[in-house]
Amino acid sequence: MKAVVLLDFWASPFGQRCRIALAEKGVEYEYREENILGAKSPLLLKSNPVYKKIPVLIHDGKPVCESLIIVQYIDEAWPDRAPLLPADPYARAQARFWADFVDMKFFEYGSRLWKLKGEAQAAAKEEFILILKLLEGELGAKKYFGGDAFGFVDIALAPFVSWFYSYETCAGFSIEEAAPKVAAWGKRCMDRKSVANAVSHPDKIYEMRRERQRRRDTKRAMKSVVLLDFWVSPFGQRCRIALAEKGVEYEYREENISGDKNKSPLLLESNPVYKKIPVLILDGKPVCESLIIVQCIDEAWPDRAPLVPADPYARAQARFWADFVDKKFYEYGSRLWKLKGEAQAATKEEFIVILKLLEGELGAKKYFGGDAFGFVDIALAPFVSWFYSYETSAGFSIEEAAPKVAAWAKRSMERESVANAVSHPDKIYEMVGVLKKKFGVE
Repeated sequence: MKAVVLLDFWASPFGQRCRIALAEKGVEYEYREENILGAKSPLLLKSNPVYKKIPVLIHDGKPVCESLIIVQYIDEAWPDRAPLLPADPYARAQARFWADFVDMKFFEYGSRLWKLKGEAQAAAKEEFILILKLLEGELGAKKYFGGDAFGFVDIALAPFVSWFYSYETCAGFSIEEAAPKVAAWGKRCMDRKSVANAVSHPDKIYEMRRERQRRRDTKRAMKSVVLLDFWVSPFGQRCRIALAEKGVEYEYREENISGDKNKSPLLLESNPVYKKIPVLILDGKPVCESLIIVQCIDEAWPDRAPLVPADPYARAQARFWADFVDKKFYEYGSRLWKLKGEAQAATKEEFIVILKLLEGELGAKKYFGGDAFGFVDIALAPFVSWFYSYETSAGFSIEEAAPKVAAWAKRSMERESVANAVSHPDKIYEMVGVLKKKFGVE
């Protein structure tokens, strides 16, 4: 038997997927419980340096991350045992679609049922019932989503069966009444040994959820924090990094930034001047513009790790260089992929000058703030994930042009606050490709 280790947390439905898949395949493995609320193990941080989250499957010393990817890997690594994905390419594509639907819709709105109250919870319940009915339609008269065979979509959704009681109790409805076929499917899944041995008891989930809600309510009573943001925004990522550095818990609300008509009423009301993200809402009072928000975060929690220097001159210098990042680095970085030919070449020369100016300011320091990660670092760090797109679009190397800045970038990415906030360079590059086509650059 090959060496298999699973880094997991007992209540994680995502880790439970992996446990179910391994059980269905009859694979023996070593289970290692991780402390996801405290100090994470060196093995977890090494195995999943991007997200630093469970579950992680380590097979022959090689880590695989993200639960649905892990389940597919398990299916492919042990192909001679019970198949989890259909053999037909179209059926496989459909299975992947519905498994992704579980993550993007079912899990998201299920979580809202116990996180929200009042009208917001009522709206989430309506959407959740629609999601259940869509799943009901996909299940149809089949025994499992995979037909007669328990498979990929079943594994994706089965761990959430133990959450049904919490969903119903929090939002006041019955899944069996709303989606009887899904409820019956859930009972069939729980009769399977692989599922019953992996998932948590509904009472334990309910108690855990209640404890989390008590903590959430206590912290909200102390200071309510909401961030209106968009996943790929480097400006919003600044705020996320600052909040993480301060250890501030907050409610994240993803905004649809494609046109004013698609923006939430809360965003339009909170930022009537620019109608843009990010907006930090602190005890009901909105703060706009990322660098202003970061300073506000620093001043609102002065007893935690300082982000802006205490010395007035050093503060002024930090504000100068953070402003330089917005006015020069961001501006010319954007031009690198928006332009072509001579215009792009001229921009590249200017961008390299900008890099060298930052290199001069960084000098021999660990961070722009010295030994401490601070305001200028937070201003620039989200753009590290754009480096690959800049280099690929304009044909140059940031490491060659500004080795100290490149080394600083690597150090910054090793910080949990940064790694958890910024986007993966591949995702940025893919998005830039779409934007190039939109702007007619390609």
